[in-house]
Amino acid sequence: MSDRTALAGKSIVVTRALNQAASLERALRDRGAVPISYPCIAIKQPSDTRELDEHLSDLARFDVLLLTSANVVTTIASRLQALDVDPDWSRIRIAVVGKVTEEALREQLGPAADFSPAAGTGDALARDLLIETGSRVLLPQSTVAGDYLADVLRERGAQVSKVIAYETVMGVGGVDLPAMIAEGAVDALTFVSPSAARNFTRRCPLPAAKALPAACLGPVTAQRSAELGFRVVVSPPKTGAEAMLDALDTHFAEAIDSASP
Repeated sequence: MSDRTALAGKSIVVTRALNQAASLERALRDRGAVPISYPCIAIKQPSDTRELDEHLSDLARFDVLLLTSANVVTTIASRLQALDVDPDWSRIRIAVVGKVTEEALREQLGPAADFSPAAGTGDALARDLLIETGSRVLLPQSTVAGDYLADVLRERGAQVSKVIAYETVMGVGGVDLPAMIAEGAVDALTFVSPSAARNFTRRCPLPAAKALPAACLGPVTAQRSAELGFRVVVSPPKTGAEAMLDALDTHFAEAIDSASP
């Protein structure tokens, strides 16, 4: 168990997709917390992968591959295996958003990232990525991803090919969370993406849920959570699951200190 103890005994909701929740749940247990499974997103391959497959089969024609989430990495790994394609990764620069994506890249595809912005956000990637006019950029994204990253890179002179890599849909299953919240049996929520926060409000519209501390993986998720009405948004200065839990630990530790006589 970590030296940090403010999370010990706390019941913390994990809203990640079922197939991606294990690492966060393990990290919570390591800190003495009790993870509560309540999936708010699920990841599906697009019903039509032809455009994605076409781009992956000819990766060498691109100069840069942008990976904005671990879900993108997982989908690409799956499609490359299905296509029996083994790219020469030395022929393309790979830029990623966040440590989780960077780790997924190494574990599932093999190469290391050539660039990852320190801020760990898509905005930072769009601003800070070294790009030449005319550079051909492949941007696989979710069905719910916005156009900001592609638009900024195009303004900077890149030729951006956006393609749907996966669908983000509503998660199902988990505990009867509204009942647990009503009973005061939940201490905090965790959101690793804006989609998780949005879908949580649809799955669990209980007003009391928005009074719980909402620990967010990064600034974009934190901003979206605040916009959705969560009143106590806990966000670390840097992205990453451990940083998020550090921030949540600090939140509870400060609450304990302020309650002490």
